[in-house]
Amino acid sequence: MTLLSSKLDLIARDGYALAASRQPGYAFRWHTHDCAMLLWPRAGALLTAWGGQEDGSAGFGSVEQGPLQDRLVKGQALLLPAHVAHRTRSGSALQQHGELYLAPEWVQAWKAGGVLQLDGAAQAMLDALWMPALSARAAPGLVHALIAQLAGSRIKPAVAAPPAGLAQRWHSLLQARLADGGALPTVAESASWLGVTMRTLQRACLAQFGQTPVALRRSMLAAVARTHLAAGASLAQVSAELGFANSGHLGRLLRDVPVAAAQAPDVPHAPDADERPPASSPD
Repeated sequence: MTLLSSKLDLIARDGYALAASRQPGYAFRWHTHDCAMLLWPRAGALLTAWGGQEDGSAGFGSVEQGPLQDRLVKGQALLLPAHVAHRTRSGSALQQHGELYLAPEWVQAWKAGGVLQLDGAAQAMLDALWMPALSARAAPGLVHALIAQLAGSRIKPAVAAPPAGLAQRWHSLLQARLADGGALPTVAESASWLGVTMRTLQRACLAQFGQTPVALRRSMLAAVARTHLAAGASLAQVSAELGFANSGHLGRLLRDVPVAAAQAPDVPHAPDADERPPASSPD
């Protein structure tokens, strides 16, 4: 069952509320809100999917439609009506993003929602919402003006999310191969085994782990190599076992992949936002 992250208490007084996060590695798994939401990057990028869950059920549209996904950068915003399942995680090393929760009736014109291409005026209004000098009396009018401005925004065509569990299945296959002492398949070989294109596998890994297949594969190799080396195996022995042409290639991999990055990827269930500025309202 999808988590409900209720925001009705936040918007009860003014009809809207602001939240923000600068958390590195931000990730929030599938959830819904009981209000509409506008999500936009202030810096960096966000990987987001909406309209369904990892088990394939849809909270938005039909089951056949399935979830959609996109990578948001500055100048774009995801607008979702109430009770639409979605998930979000960092798409860059550092990120800042804002969330504007809105009373559902304020955005009734958007039955479907989606990624909006912001024009200069809409972007300036979003930026203005975070200015300390913004008057509490002016903020509600600015929010309503923003909604009116967004009505003319172009909706970016959405991309269907990759098959549910694809990235985790690939990750498990690599773990099993390493446990058996075999060399890892290339990304191209992996995609062929899974019956998908390399691009589909890349989208799946970025959506679930926030890393490309190449980066994940290198991280797994580095983690296993360090384990074997710590157990007393020589660099040459580990290189041969993992399928490297020579120990120099493994040495370069270990120098290039930090220890922290070589840990098994995981997706934490982070809080909605680590900063929650109070909603602005008339005195």
